[in-house]
Amino acid sequence: MVRLYGVLMPFEQEMNNKPNARERLHLARIKELPCGVCGQSGPSDAHHMEQHQQYLCIPLCKDCHQGSFNGIHGQKRIWSVMKHTEMTVLNETLGKLLK
Repeated sequence: MVRLYGVLMPFEQEMNNKPNARERLHLARIKELPCGVCGQSGPSDAHHMEQHQQYLCIPLCKDCHQGSFNGIHGQKRIWSVMKHTEMTVLNETLGKLLK
């Protein structure tokens, strides 16, 4: 069992990698947050730090997510300027979710 947002829930990974109801709720909450890099207000994309790991997601605007210059999948320029990594953004995201 794992406690998430004060709720005790079973820790299980579905074999088909489709998000279950709790994972979909978590992803919806991530998407409501502002971008974890530049602060642009939501809705945001939920960037998966590891594929199929629904709880390892961070909120990113389109530019910080998929932009060719600023995006994590591009040159990551704004990430360097703001001195962010996926882990620092995940830490800040969890802090916001647990408030």
